Amino acid sequence: MGYSKTIAPPKRRGDGVVGVDIGEIHPIVSHDGQHTEIYNGRYIRSLYRHRNKVLAEFHQMLSRCKRHSKRWWRLTRRKWKRMKKIDAQIKDALNKHTTNFVKSTAERNIGTIVLGDLTGIRININYSKRSNQKLHQWAFSKITSLITYKAKELGIKVEQIDEAYTSQTCPKCGNRKKSNNRNYTCKCGFKYHRDGVGAINIRRKYLGHFGVPVVADMDNQAMKMTPPLGFRLKVPVASS
Repeated sequence: MGYSKTIAPPKRRGDGVVGVDIGEIHPIVSHDGQHTEIYNGRYIRSLYRHRNKVLAEFHQMLSRCKRHSKRWWRLTRRKWKRMKKIDAQIKDALNKHTTNFVKSTAERNIGTIVLGDLTGIRININYSKRSNQKLHQWAFSKITSLITYKAKELGIKVEQIDEAYTSQTCPKCGNRKKSNNRNYTCKCGFKYHRDGVGAINIRRKYLGHFGVPVVADMDNQAMKMTPPLGFRLKVPVASS
C-alpha cells in the first residue's frame, strides 16, 4: 500500500515590502519603510582575503616545482584541501546571514522582498587590481539565490528591480549625489547610511515612489527612520 504526504502551503504573509541593497562591504542592507538592518560583511571579507593569501602562497610554491612531480601533486592536494575548508566557511557565513535576514523578515510579516538586480555588474569592470579582485569575488548571485530559496519556503515573494542610481538619490528631495564615504548627506539636510539609502530607494522604486520628493506634511512620518541596526556574525576568524 502506498502512502501520500500532504505538504501544507507556506503561510500567506502581509502586504509589507522590504528593499534590499546587496553590497560587497555589507552583504545585506534592508529597509521596510521604517527600520533599516545592516548585516556586516567583515568576517566574510576576511575569509576572502585569507583565501587569496593562501592561494598566492601555494602558487608561489608550485611555481618552483616540476609540473606533475610528486611534490607538485602533494602541494596541489594540500591547496585544494585548504581552499575547500575556506570555501565551506564562506558558504556557512552566507547561509547564516541570509537565514537571519529572512527569519527577521518573516517575523515582521513582510510579504515581499525586493532585491537590487546586479546582473552584468562584472562586465567591463576596470578599477584597480585589488578592487577588480573584490568585485569578481563578490557573492551577490549566491546571496540572491539563498534569499530567494529561503523566502519562498516561508511564503515570501521575491522580486528584482534595476538598482541604478538608488544609492545616489536622496529619498527626501530626489536630488542625485554620489557619496564619497559610507554616509550619505544631501543639501536638503537628509543624512543616512549610504547603503541604507540604497535599500530605501530600492523599496521606493518598487512602490513607484523613486525620485519623488516627500511633501512637507509627510516628512515626519516618511523620512524620520530609526537609526540602522547592525548585525555581525559571531564566528572565529579563519585559521591559517
